[in-house]
Amino acid sequence: MSLKSIVYLFSALILCSIGVSASASTYSPVALMLPSFTKECLYYDLTSNDDSIVISYQVLTGGNFEIDFEIKSPDGSVIATEKQKKYSDFLLKSFGLGQYSFCFSNSYGTALKKVEVTLELEKENLGANSAPENAISIHSIEEIERNLNKITKMMNYLRAREWRNMYTVKSTESRLVWLSMLTMGLMVGVSVVQAVIVQFLFKDRQKNYV
Repeated sequence: MSLKSIVYLFSALILCSIGVSASASTYSPVALMLPSFTKECLYYDLTSNDDSIVISYQVLTGGNFEIDFEIKSPDGSVIATEKQKKYSDFLLKSFGLGQYSFCFSNSYGTALKKVEVTLELEKENLGANSAPENAISIHSIEEIERNLNKITKMMNYLRAREWRNMYTVKSTESRLVWLSMLTMGLMVGVSVVQAVIVQFLFKDRQKNYV
């Protein structure tokens, strides 16, 4: 292996580690707690028309796991709106430089809902204006990063499904406990009523006999 190949390989490894660490940091999710009939917003400043904003969210706990979602551009116009969604992904191209708002509303049910949000900036293609050797290395790094991002998103989706399933199980257990208590109360009430009726009938017969 030539010295030049070793240098390229070493550079690729360094860039790969940087890309992986950057990917891990940008894909750090944010958890939002939404009480019933409340609205929470996240904000992001876009400083270049060549960049794009990537946002994804998923409801982890709460009622029927449905929320409303809205994206507004820096001039205040609504770019996208979703109703009664459990999860979604957006790749937002530039609608002008400035601050974008991403708002979540809990308008369905009275349960507190936990929403996990991933908000990041997708840069332009780094290998477009690079030398051929560097472009190959950068292309490989970008391919690794895309695969890593896919794996991360899949893991987040599976974890969200686990959260929702566990919430459903706990909610079902709570309902079964209350149903059991109600059933026991009805049985005790029916038994008491039966005892009172029997006692009342026997008292009347005893008085008539005497």
